[in-house]
Amino acid sequence: NEVGGTQDNWTDHDENALIEKDGETCVLGKRKTKKAYKTNTPRGLTRNLNMAKMRPGEKLKVDFNMNGQPIGDHRATLANYCGALVKDPLNAPLYEVEQFSQIPQENKDKMWQLVLDKFDIGLDDDQEEEERKKKYMQRRKFIMESLNKKYRNFRARLKSDYYDTEETDEDRLKEENMPNFVDKKDWEWLVKYFGSEEFQKKSQRNIKNRSCLDAGHTAGSKSFAQKAEDMYKRDKVMPGLLDVYEKTHLTSDKLPVTQMASDALNEMKRLLEQRKAGEISLTNEEIYAKIKPKGKRNCRDRRTGVSPSITSLFGGFSECEKLRKEADKAMNEAAEAKKEAISVNEQNKILTKKLKDVERENKVTRHFLEKFLNTIGYNLSDFKMDEDFEESNEEYDNEEDKDEEEISGNDRRLE
Repeated sequence: NEVGGTQDNWTDHDENALIEKDGETCVLGKRKTKKAYKTNTPRGLTRNLNMAKMRPGEKLKVDFNMNGQPIGDHRATLANYCGALVKDPLNAPLYEVEQFSQIPQENKDKMWQLVLDKFDIGLDDDQEEEERKKKYMQRRKFIMESLNKKYRNFRARLKSDYYDTEETDEDRLKEENMPNFVDKKDWEWLVKYFGSEEFQKKSQRNIKNRSCLDAGHTAGSKSFAQKAEDMYKRDKVMPGLLDVYEKTHLTSDKLPVTQMASDALNEMKRLLEQRKAGEISLTNEEIYAKIKPKGKRNCRDRRTGVSPSITSLFGGFSECEKLRKEADKAMNEAAEAKKEAISVNEQNKILTKKLKDVERENKVTRHFLEKFLNTIGYNLSDFKMDEDFEESNEEYDNEEDKDEEEISGNDRRLE
C-alpha cells in the first residue's frame, strides 16, 4: 500500500553497487533512484483506449464466482477501469485526502455509476427482488474495495516514483521532478503529507508488516479468484484454499517460489498427514491460518481477488467450522436450559408435597370438627361448611392438576 508498501520495481542498493546507464557507470547510494527505463518514454497511466471506442449503451459482460469475485475475459478490463477512475482527480481527489474513506460519498456514487455504464455485472439476472438487492450490495461492496485498493496503489506509486527519489522537499517540488499527470497543488499537499510525522509512523509500521509478505507467488497478474476458476474448469472440482495456495506458490518445475513458501508448504503437508492419521482435527482454513507468514495479524484468502479476510469470508474459518461452533453454542444453551428446568422441576415437587401435607391437615381438622359438633348436637352441614370445603377442595384439585401438567411438561422437555 502507499504507506511503506512497495508495489514497484524499486530495489535498495549497497553504497558500492554500480549500474550502467546510457554508457555511464554510476555509484548508487542507499536511497532509491529513478528507474532506468529501456526506452526514453516511460509507461504512462492506463487510458483504456479500447473502452473509449465502445458504442453508447454498449456494456462488457463480467461474470462473478460464488464468492462475488470477477472472473472471465473482462475481469482485467474491469480492474483496469477502476484504476483509471481513481486516477482522475475529479473522481478521487488527492488534495487534503489521506485515505479513500475520506473521499466524498457523491464521488463514490459517481464512480459506481460509471462502472455500471460500462459493465454488465449481472444485477438484472435474478427475478426475485430480495436476491437482486443482495447481489447489488455484494457487487457494490467489491467495486468499492477495488477502487480503494487502486487508489492506495496509485498514491503508493506517486510516493515511490516521485517522492522517495529525491532527498529534499525543495527537489521534489521542482517542475522537472513532479509527476506531469498530477496537479501542482495536489502534489504540494502530498509532499507535505508524505513528510508528516503521522505518515512516517504509519510508513514504518507498514514496512514491518510488508516484510512478512515475502512468500511470493507465481500467479502473475492473474487474480487468485481466476486461478481457482481455471483449476475448476480443468479438474471439474472446485479447489480448496490449500489447493490454490500450493498451485500459486510452486514454479513450473514444482519447486517453491521462495524459502518462506517452501517452509509453508512443508508445514501444510505435515499438518495434512497428521489430520489423515487422526492426530488433529483442523479444517483447511485453520491449517492455512497456521502456515501463514509469521507477523501477519490476520489471515487473508488471496484466492478471492481483493483479499478479504478469512473471518469475513467464511464467518470464522470455514462454513463447517462456523456451523460446528454454532452447534456447540446451541448445546451449551440447551445444557443451561436443562439445568434450569431441573431446578424448576425440583421446586415444583417440593411445592406439591407441601400442598399434599396441607390437604392431609385439612382432612384431619375436618374430621375432628365433625366429631366435636356431633358431641354437642350439631352437624357440620348445618353451618354450610361442607359446600365451602368442597369448593376449596375443587379449587385445590384444579391447582394440583395444573401443577401436575407443568411437571409433566418439564419432564417431556428434559427428555
